[in-house]
Amino acid sequence: MAQHSPIVLHSYRRCPFAMRVRMTLHEKDVPFQTIEEDLKNFSQDLKKHHPEAKVPVLLHEHHVLYESAIITEYLEDTFPRPSLTPEDPWGKAQTRLWTHWCNHIFKPHVDQYKYGESRSRPEQVLAAPQELCKDLEKLEHRLSDHDWLVGESFSLADIHVFPFFRQLVKATPRFSGLEKAPKSLEWLERICGRPSFQKTIEKKSS
Repeated sequence: MAQHSPIVLHSYRRCPFAMRVRMTLHEKDVPFQTIEEDLKNFSQDLKKHHPEAKVPVLLHEHHVLYESAIITEYLEDTFPRPSLTPEDPWGKAQTRLWTHWCNHIFKPHVDQYKYGESRSRPEQVLAAPQELCKDLEKLEHRLSDHDWLVGESFSLADIHVFPFFRQLVKATPRFSGLEKAPKSLEWLERICGRPSFQKTIEKKSS
């Protein structure tokens, strides 16, 4: 691997967006320094680098990057091995489509179910269970005869989607529609069994 400047990541351990970036770094075995942010009191350094003071923010060489999927694509281009993106244009497009679906459709439905009216309108909260059932049907359809979301190997598509499915699985009360998503649950179990995930969720000693 070519020599690169140290990477600094402003993160929050439980943030699913930051989880995407940490897992990508661990999959690629790229060393990095983590600055764990307090979401109620962001560091001045983070505020300086991000216009909205959100995590994750990645600092590399003279670059400042935010938006998790943009960061992971940057890491894929900068550290191409092991590859986490299909080589063919269709596979790349599918990765972006799964990411778009997660960010703009699936995640909002998870938030509406998990956080209720504290973050969403009453009619959205009421519709969330039915919408989530449709979302899980989409996942189940793909995973019914594939281990991974795109191609035949673990990729950024899986990294981008799974933290939000994991949020749904952990939400209380338990979402009843999960009983009809056995393949998706198996997919989550495969991901959570990866060493990169274990490193991603590891609590760092202060």
